[in-house]
Amino acid sequence: MKSDRSDHPAFAETLKRRVLQGPGETDPALRQRVAARAAGGPPIEAPYDNLARQIGEAASGTTDAQVANVLAAVRSEKAAFELIAAAATGAALLRWERAIKALEEAGHAST
Repeated sequence: MKSDRSDHPAFAETLKRRVLQGPGETDPALRQRVAARAAGGPPIEAPYDNLARQIGEAASGTTDAQVANVLAAVRSEKAAFELIAAAATGAALLRWERAIKALEEAGHAST
């Protein structure tokens, strides 16, 4: 029997729902587009595209200018944070899904 502590797919779904669909200063649809872009999805409107793409590729390369451009567009540090968190969540969930797939494929290959 699987315990609640190891139900990682449920945890991932809860995280996704809360960050991308939950209440916030930003429109959930924008947060979802930002997350999708960070996960390699299609380009979105400026200035969100540049920041989301960079977070998805390599968050450590994110510049002050990218953050400042988003902050200027949304006019709130909280809103800017929500979008940064959405991008990070989108990128993280993509990597997690790829890791799970690789583990499953490795498990099937060993049988």
